[in-house]
Amino acid sequence: MRAPRILIAGGGPVGLALAALLSQSRESAPWDVRLIEPQAVPQWSDADVDLRVYALSRASQRILSAAGVWDAIAAKRVSPYRRMVVWEGHHDARIGTLRFDSAEVGEPDLGHIVEDRLIRTVLVDGLAAHDGVSLDLGVELAGVGATPDRVEVATADGDAIEADLLIAADGSASTVRALVDLPAVDVAYEQAAIVTHIATEQPHAMTAWQRFLPSGPIALLPLADGRSSVVWSTSSASAESFSALDDRAFAAALADATDHVLGDVVDVGPRASFPLRALHARRYCAPRVVLVGDAAHTIHPLAGQGMNLGLLDAAVLAEVLEAAVAAGEDPGDLRVLRRYERRQKGRNLKTLLAMDALHRLFSRAGPLLAPLRATGMSLVDANSFTKRRLMREALGVTGELPIAARARPGPIELN
Repeated sequence: MRAPRILIAGGGPVGLALAALLSQSRESAPWDVRLIEPQAVPQWSDADVDLRVYALSRASQRILSAAGVWDAIAAKRVSPYRRMVVWEGHHDARIGTLRFDSAEVGEPDLGHIVEDRLIRTVLVDGLAAHDGVSLDLGVELAGVGATPDRVEVATADGDAIEADLLIAADGSASTVRALVDLPAVDVAYEQAAIVTHIATEQPHAMTAWQRFLPSGPIALLPLADGRSSVVWSTSSASAESFSALDDRAFAAALADATDHVLGDVVDVGPRASFPLRALHARRYCAPRVVLVGDAAHTIHPLAGQGMNLGLLDAAVLAEVLEAAVAAGEDPGDLRVLRRYERRQKGRNLKTLLAMDALHRLFSRAGPLLAPLRATGMSLVDANSFTKRRLMREALGVTGELPIAARARPGPIELN
């Protein structure tokens, strides 16, 4: 019996993690996994910190551990954050501030800030040791056709690839999703996120800080080198104006936007910006094709959950495929793929709608809305039960979880 042939389109963290999870499988025959990516995978260096970082939950940490790479990631550079402070108005006001502390739920931290390049570099290095996985970089997908027993993919340079299943992990502008005509609801927020790294007068204290402004939230995420990563969501016009400022003026604008919670901004690194939108595919699968990560859904970054949802997609799909093959089923069968869709679509849509609702709630102006929001945040802050529940949900340790995201027996996870 030949190994199931799996073709993954997309060399981001989700596609690479899915390949790694399949390579770690012990429940079925070995997989024949091939991953194609049109661009070179950027290499991580300890000499600089990647602008693109993720706030990874406990569930994501466990998934990367199951993929065999978390220890290697943690050994290079991660930044745990133990507290989170969210506020509107002034952070030292008596009302309108919400504080989370990992000690309240008996956890060593609320998550880790990890660089995109680091995740990808470690995953690529780990996959190189597996005979059943091949990585083809510089390969652009140009066409997809499905037959009852296989999927046929044409590349831009004229090659043809056959597989039992094509997994689209090729981002929000998914080529695969378009080629197989899986429709998606796409909503532009008319906002952009500015990202940069800054040094501040006061230390970040292993705390994630987030302030809601009328134009959008601004977050300071703690980095291992003592700096903070900035994710500033604002109107597209304001983002363009702020990005055009010189470093000194931009630092002053950042300090004002963050309410000087860490004092003045004393140094600003390179900056970039990207447009914000929400997207959700109406269907996650077609015959012999399935969507994961941003190819299936993208959300507003105000809670930093996009990558966590994508890694959960990867873990659930790997689990569904392994169970199907162990039971003698075809992993590309639409009935198998719909099991994954049923498990993930509702969870992802719920999170997308929650983030959209928060964005709209805090962007609305009015003489009564700001006091009502501040009062609501203070009431939540005073309710320890509600706060613990919110923290557990953010950690990804509640609800139906794939095996890869569940706690394993052994010492407490400290990294």
